[in-house]
Amino acid sequence: MPEIIEDAVQPKAWYTALPRPQYATLEKVADDGWYAAYKLPNQIYAIYEPRHFQEVISFLVLGEKKALMVDTGMGFKPIRPMVESLTGLPVMVVNTHSHFDHIGGNWEFQEGYVLDTEPSRHRMANGLTHDEVKKNLVGDSTVGPYPEGFDPETYHIKPAPHWHFIKEGHEFDLGGRTLKVISTPGHSPDSLMLADDGNHLLFTGDTVYPATMYAHLSAPDGMMSEQGTYRRTMRRVADAYSGYTIICSHNEPLRPGSMLTAIADAFDGIEAGTLPYAVDSKGLKKYSFDGFAITTF
Repeated sequence: MPEIIEDAVQPKAWYTALPRPQYATLEKVADDGWYAAYKLPNQIYAIYEPRHFQEVISFLVLGEKKALMVDTGMGFKPIRPMVESLTGLPVMVVNTHSHFDHIGGNWEFQEGYVLDTEPSRHRMANGLTHDEVKKNLVGDSTVGPYPEGFDPETYHIKPAPHWHFIKEGHEFDLGGRTLKVISTPGHSPDSLMLADDGNHLLFTGDTVYPATMYAHLSAPDGMMSEQGTYRRTMRRVADAYSGYTIICSHNEPLRPGSMLTAIADAFDGIEAGTLPYAVDSKGLKKYSFDGFAITTF
């Protein structure tokens, strides 16, 4: 019999794991009470939202002539003032995918990009309504008070109808630094990673991070997870990038590329039906590994 757990997605009292150990090894360069910015190697800033259970991280990547913002957070508070405190370079944005916690500040920026899929086109054109995002505010999802000016009763994601739609292979030239788009469907149909081959870095979005990764999501607009696709994506990425440092969008930013192979192997084990799992009250299965977990139906 599988272990029975209360919630496979949001652990009870998740905040007791804070602060995450890795942040003690990084230089904190700014903190406005909601966003905490940390300096990473290779001219990158991690902009972390530690007071919500998602613990989402957006990234600011600097080149010689331009900067690239990788995601724009949940939108609880404008993120652009934090970005402008870190760089005076012109800033472009790319979304690793179109889930609410990665597109909340898109409306604040003039130039933005996302992988071209029908669901991502819909979300850029329409945003997300309060009814579509309110489930992310329930219970103990947020620690401490909301940012000043935030209204949980009207919270929604504003549209970004000026966004551009891109394909795999698109390159962002920042001046002396290029990031290449890799299509990585599975967590969502529009998921992408960004390879910085010059520095052997891979920005993984929500396809890979050191927490519970979601292969179970559904949405009426088609922004759904697909376990078999996720499995194939992970093997392809692991084969190509296991020698890179990976930069992850939740909890803690930095992990070795060997984690890609561990996750690919985990998906193979899940597919084979050989691994133990726990089941929550909604019927979700949670497979736990060393440093990460995977949820499926």
